[in-house]
Amino acid sequence: MENTLTDYSDDNRTREALTKAGSERTLHEIYGLFYGCLAGPDPADPDELLPVIFNEEDARAPEEDAENARDNLRSLWNFIARWKPDKDPFYFPEQDYADNYRSVLQHLTDDAAMLKYFVAGLNLGGTEEDDFSEDADDAMRELTEASARLEKNIIVAAALDPMAVDDDPDSTATMLDDIEDILADGIARVTIGLKHSKR
Repeated sequence: MENTLTDYSDDNRTREALTKAGSERTLHEIYGLFYGCLAGPDPADPDELLPVIFNEEDARAPEEDAENARDNLRSLWNFIARWKPDKDPFYFPEQDYADNYRSVLQHLTDDAAMLKYFVAGLNLGGTEEDDFSEDADDAMRELTEASARLEKNIIVAAALDPMAVDDDPDSTATMLDDIEDILADGIARVTIGLKHSKR
């Protein structure tokens, strides 16, 4: 799914700012964290999430680099906060993947990390078990199944020659599209269900 984030800067700039500031978090992890936290009933301020994004060692980064990273993260947070899951498309981070098994493994790992951090964000957003609507509960079950499917495919991809060209790129693309459709649909339904439970 294509992401056209023209109103917060762009993913490459944010990725570069995080790297310069010393964060080990990937953009997929941060997207997941922000989507999850904002879906919860008590979203933390983005600055409160900095300990999750930056390790103590990252504090040694030059203040200018750290502030640039924080500015990019606040802009991304504000962008995701404006997302309307019942109307807007779901946005994955922009990322180019090559046609080899190392990139397939990276793509699967990125999607798995996004889902893992979405769940972490739900917890940081104060989500409790009884906050879920029935449909949001069903969506969480589907996301759990998608996570297991991702982990299974990660094991398969990790066993292949990383630099070998994908010998069935259409099948790989279909598999990745199917998984990402489940992620997009599940995260949207959880967000909608949690928002309805707040009324």
